[in-house]
Amino acid sequence: MSKSIEVRGQGLSLESVIQVAREGRAAHLSEGAKARMARSRAVVDRLLEERVKVYGLTTGFGSKKNVFIDPAETRRLQRNLIRSHSCGVGEPLDEDVTRATILLRANTLARGMSGVRVKVVQALLRLLELRIVPFIPSKGSLGASGDLAPLSHLALVLTGEPEGRIVAPERLREGQLCERLEPDAFVPSTPERLRSLGFEPVSLEAKEGLALNNGTQVMTAIGLLTIHDARRLTLAAEGACAMSFDALKAVLHCLDPRLHAARPHPGQQETARHLRRFVRGSQILRLPLNMAYVNAAIRSLKEALFHLASQDSPLADDIAERVRGVEEALDGLRQDAEAPLAYSPRSDVGDLETYRQALAGPKQELSGAYRSLLSSSLGDVHLAQRALSDALASLEAAVPVMPPVQDNYSLRCAPQVIGAVRQVVDHVEQVLLTEANSATDNPLIIPPEVDEGGAPLPLDDLDAYRARLTAALCRACVRSGGNFHGEPVALAMDYLAIGLSELGNISERRVAHMVDGHLNQGLPSLLIHHAGLNSGFMIPQYTAAALVSENKSMAHPASVDSIPSCENTEDHVSMGTIAARKARQILRCSEEVVAIELLTAFQALHFRRPLRPGVASRWLTELLQGNGVTFVEEDRALHGDIALVVRLIREGAPTELLEGLSEGLEDGGGA
Repeated sequence: MSKSIEVRGQGLSLESVIQVAREGRAAHLSEGAKARMARSRAVVDRLLEERVKVYGLTTGFGSKKNVFIDPAETRRLQRNLIRSHSCGVGEPLDEDVTRATILLRANTLARGMSGVRVKVVQALLRLLELRIVPFIPSKGSLGASGDLAPLSHLALVLTGEPEGRIVAPERLREGQLCERLEPDAFVPSTPERLRSLGFEPVSLEAKEGLALNNGTQVMTAIGLLTIHDARRLTLAAEGACAMSFDALKAVLHCLDPRLHAARPHPGQQETARHLRRFVRGSQILRLPLNMAYVNAAIRSLKEALFHLASQDSPLADDIAERVRGVEEALDGLRQDAEAPLAYSPRSDVGDLETYRQALAGPKQELSGAYRSLLSSSLGDVHLAQRALSDALASLEAAVPVMPPVQDNYSLRCAPQVIGAVRQVVDHVEQVLLTEANSATDNPLIIPPEVDEGGAPLPLDDLDAYRARLTAALCRACVRSGGNFHGEPVALAMDYLAIGLSELGNISERRVAHMVDGHLNQGLPSLLIHHAGLNSGFMIPQYTAAALVSENKSMAHPASVDSIPSCENTEDHVSMGTIAARKARQILRCSEEVVAIELLTAFQALHFRRPLRPGVASRWLTELLQGNGVTFVEEDRALHGDIALVVRLIREGAPTELLEGLSEGLEDGGGA
């Protein structure tokens, strides 16, 4: 069995959350956490003994904060709290979010400032160990006081309430997380059913119901899993961008490290560094020769030969022989290009002239063949004439008149945009990890370490510690505040949503350039032969455009909204869980957009063969081919290809390749 994660109330890492949420790790309480919790609980017990009026212990909740509750009714008060607040709606949270929520709730209680017994947190961790998956509805939280409704549904299961529900054991599959479960997958969490699974329900004592449902763990759990996936996606997006650089024969000046040192945003510099490494070894980007045009010329020549073969005149054979000679010369040039003259991004006119001279002979031969056809008495040769004309036009375009200067923004500004998203992810992760290791319920019970006279209390002897607690000392330990308010998480998740939306937005623009015959540097229109008869990659770009448009509509911040609740006592709320859910949806859409870019670039690179693309393009091409992606020769349904690449992104396959690449090569400014 995998090693258990220690829950200490502090220092919980994103890696640990992922291990518990997605890898099925168990977790256990540290001894230090147990000791802190015991001291905090001792304060609660003394407050009850002294019948001190404390919010949530001996009062009602929300607007009923001034209604005194007899200590004898505290168990009923906590039970009623959980029952009344369990009114969430919507689809259940996926299992990974549910497990992360349970872990985070245990961790915040383990700080020892919530006044709950150790056994309550141990029961939460027991749910993880036994893989009991509670039904936690995704909707119904205002984000203050925390995630009241969804966390109450978790507490229903913890206490063995039949109104709570869990995934039926027979619906759980080894090694496969539960996603998008139907209502019939859940069964009531009766005490009998829970005990049959090895779990003993907990009866809540004073303060414990409030401590269980008063916090930000659902929004934080969604946020942390989204951050983990966003890091994967950002690197995959850089890999897709590198493939687009090769596919669109981009100008590499935009990756010069001196340029980025002049505007030293860390994310921008990191993305530029990755892209420099990813395009290393690219013959496509080193050579001024545009092989897409050369390949187009060869294809046009083959069409001319096909049409000439139907003519009986001896002149047809003579012209066909001349065309074959041109085709052989171009094939030789194509092979020679695999071991080209030295070339750098600072190409000069001399380099261009070298390739123009290499194409001069084939162009002269084609011009002669074209003139011969114009003056011939052959039959219907207009199709052959047009094919030869197309071949000549392609050869004219195969070497630019002058070295290219710069590209459109979606290529040239990729380090600035993707790098900015990197910094968004870094910032949001910091916010979420702070939240994950915070005490977020109300009131907090902060156990004293000294008595009224300033003398140290015996922290290592619980019985002696209890004996030294006075009512006045305990009353001073209670602090009502607003740590449950989800505003830090809400603002961070709205920020992340905007960043992830932009990641998809600029990716779609590169897709649009690759399919546009006017912008794609000699690639065929729609990346398909016989465009018109074939639609090629027209509609994947439509899909990407639809996804980024959907993202834009979801990127409006949830945190700017607030609706007063609880008779205006809770008059400002965060909507943090809505912000987290939206960010996760935007992440999913952006994963699909980047998948479409990877597929589109994969298709485009076939037209630049036999020149070799950069190392990232080669590795990613091998990954896609190894999983069944093939070149689209004529139209076919691409839905399955998109779904396959999305799955690879979500499983982290491109990221694993690119992480090794980004760390394993020396940095450099060229290709």
